[in-house]
Amino acid sequence: MGIPKASLRILAGHAEAFAPHGPIGRWRGAAAEPDGPAQWPWYEYGDAVARFEQDMYAAKLVRSIDWMRWAGTPEAQLLISDPTAIAEASPDDLIYLLTAIVRGERFSDGEIAGAYERGTLLAIAERARALLDGEAG
Repeated sequence: MGIPKASLRILAGHAEAFAPHGPIGRWRGAAAEPDGPAQWPWYEYGDAVARFEQDMYAAKLVRSIDWMRWAGTPEAQLLISDPTAIAEASPDDLIYLLTAIVRGERFSDGEIAGAYERGTLLAIAERARALLDGEAG
């Protein structure tokens, strides 16, 4: 697969937005409204996440691949659960990981928030920067 340098630059550009600085959104719903029924809870993201998602699709870093099958592999589980492992991730690993996170949000509200809180999104952006700098990969 590979990642073009222009796409790596776009991804690396999100490092500042995903540096630890507080929540990137908040949970909404789940409580009964005063004049109506309870709503199913959802995660309401800020503008930085909307830009990130748009950029990942525009840069073709979220692709039509079998990310669900990939997410069940031991290699994927390591990358998903341990952000430090991302420092050695291949460009293809980044594509699968980004696709799993962004598309996973459709199935599980808060998936992107979880990746942010674990440090995964920052680690991905930093890995893109390292690949651009020629440190590895």
